[in-house]
Amino acid sequence: MTEPLVESIVLPFYQRALTVNTQTTPAEVLERVLASTFQSINSQEIKDKATLIKQVGFFWKLIPDLVWAPQDIVVSADGRKVVVRAVASGSPKGSFMGLELDGSKSFRIDSTDIHEINGGQIVRVHHLEDWATGMRQLKG
Repeated sequence: MTEPLVESIVLPFYQRALTVNTQTTPAEVLERVLASTFQSINSQEIKDKATLIKQVGFFWKLIPDLVWAPQDIVVSADGRKVVVRAVASGSPKGSFMGLELDGSKSFRIDSTDIHEINGGQIVRVHHLEDWATGMRQLKG
């Protein structure tokens, strides 16, 4: 797969699903870019496609100014793996990771994802987010 094709699969994940916008919904984008067998993997759990779609939809309501902006994109030679370093930011309103927030405090964290692509869709993503830093920022 070519780099532009791979980016056309992965970038909507950040720009149209993780980032709150008025042109799309998370479900609309994620249904298209994620394979039916999709797995979201971190050190604590593995989420399937339906669970991730529900979680991102919840984040849109909880963090109405959420932006997940890719900073670096590295595509493997065969185009089957894509590493994305991104910055996520937003101001949660409501119960967020044990804190009750009113939108007056914001976070800005780094994330690193390794996407695996097959058949024009994301089949797996291994991800790390620096939520410890985000929580310190939100606690003030």
